Amino acid sequence: MKNYRYHSIDTLFVIILFAVFILMALLIIGAGAAAYKNSAVQMGDRFNRQTCISYITAKIRSNNDMGRISIVDYNEVEALCISENFTEGNYNTYIYLYDGMIRELFCNAELILDLDAGSALTKASELNFSYSDGLYEITLTDADENTTIFYVNSL
Repeated sequence: MKNYRYHSIDTLFVIILFAVFILMALLIIGAGAAAYKNSAVQMGDRFNRQTCISYITAKIRSNNDMGRISIVDYNEVEALCISENFTEGNYNTYIYLYDGMIRELFCNAELILDLDAGSALTKASELNFSYSDGLYEITLTDADENTTIFYVNSL
């Protein structure tokens, strides 16, 4: 039977190897966390922009009757106005930008409410509407200053 001698270099080698392993594990975890955070931020931004685009597109297409949709000045803010007639009276839905948020306001057509009365949908820094030859052009600039121009056919 062989008798091995104990050397302090053996212990030091194991400790250094373990430290390198821990350091590499921490570097990999840190890189993964940074990649995940970046990905989550980009997905959130894309989700907000796409949700807003889909929402406005769906509103225009679902209310596509002649004369129901117009671009108006509501309380000195440009707004997309969707008019609806109910037995109780005429009501309007306004979609507009106010205080850094795209908002929707549903109210009696005879009322002029404050702009902050609308329900906040998503953050944005700019929202513009225009209409020409049956085509709505909507320019949306999100909170991160990414501008998207999209078109919705009203025919």
